[in-house]
Amino acid sequence: MTKSVPELVTYAVFGWVALNVVFYVSERWMVFTDIIWVLMAGLGYGWLSSLGELDLPPLVMDPKVVLFVFVPLLIFASTKKMCLFHFRPIIVPALLAGTLGIIISMCVVGLSVHCFFNVPLLPSLLFGVIISATDPLAVSALFKGNKNITENQKLLIEGESILNDGFVVTVAGILALLIFTSTSFSWLDTSASFVSHIVGALVTGIVLGRGARAILRLMHSSYYILTTNITLALAYGSFVVAETFHFSGILAVFAAALAYGYKPDEDRVNRDAEEKIWAYLDYAANALLFFLLGTSFVALTQNSTFSVLMVILAIGLLFLGRFTALSILKPFMKIEGVALSTMEFWLMNFSGARGAVSVALILLLPSSFEYQSLFLATAFVMILFSLVVYPLITAKLLKQGG
Repeated sequence: MTKSVPELVTYAVFGWVALNVVFYVSERWMVFTDIIWVLMAGLGYGWLSSLGELDLPPLVMDPKVVLFVFVPLLIFASTKKMCLFHFRPIIVPALLAGTLGIIISMCVVGLSVHCFFNVPLLPSLLFGVIISATDPLAVSALFKGNKNITENQKLLIEGESILNDGFVVTVAGILALLIFTSTSFSWLDTSASFVSHIVGALVTGIVLGRGARAILRLMHSSYYILTTNITLALAYGSFVVAETFHFSGILAVFAAALAYGYKPDEDRVNRDAEEKIWAYLDYAANALLFFLLGTSFVALTQNSTFSVLMVILAIGLLFLGRFTALSILKPFMKIEGVALSTMEFWLMNFSGARGAVSVALILLLPSSFEYQSLFLATAFVMILFSLVVYPLITAKLLKQGG
């Protein structure tokens, strides 16, 4: 059903007003962050639109819009706040959790899906890696102004999530190639493709990031409109260039943001103005993405069967995959030579909420794929549970840590 432009504008106005209401409710009733309230509002909208009585337009996320519009902006917004110098102490544990941790989680979830749902091994592993992508956005709001979490702990959780998103997309692409094409498996070719995806992305991001910084130096200006335009172009440009050459766009954006560098400018007025613009863009994109995630639930799972056993297995695998990975890697994950504490271990476990990237990757699979409906239903159970329950556990952990 096509809506007119005035109608769409009207819906947008109501959306902005609703965001203020949600923000007010979340501030007064600090059970969930405002983003989780937005998710719940999306679930409510999706249910009402499915009834058809209110003539509400159905809103379903487009996977390409998620990956090409939302992801570059959100990755860049998260990374641009990091200083490379401060990121160095947690780079090893972040890399371990974002790479080997994903492989371990993929195997745990994939083998379980293979056994319990009778899905062939390669598609099971594909689901295992897709659902291992974490999204700290649902719990990151709990960290703001919280004195019970250190900057290194926050950097580890956010940095690991960004790295594992890029790693997941790369591994999922290789597995999808093996499943949906006639390409035969070769350790040499697969390894070469994997390395080229990562190295190419990092080089692309570094070159473009330093290039953007050089352009600003040539302009001899730090006016916030110029710097905002440059950083927006860098966020989307690095993603598109990397994807054009079949590299990881997410890792390219991450590298570009770090290479661009967080440097305190002498002109604090323009710097603060730019940061406020990016903070709003980050918030607006998050709100819209989580709303779409909620509205898409009913539409994308209407033909799926949710048995009690399936829900229990999904929730169990949600926890088991990441818990097993972090348990194995814990002895090797150290921050400045100090092993992770028990609180940090559990904080990493429950800050690993799943998000829209997993749904987008499943939707990008061929529509003829017979297990797509099962994967979507299982993924939504995992995602909704982690987005609603994990922040509550994280908040309790932070309180106990104080």
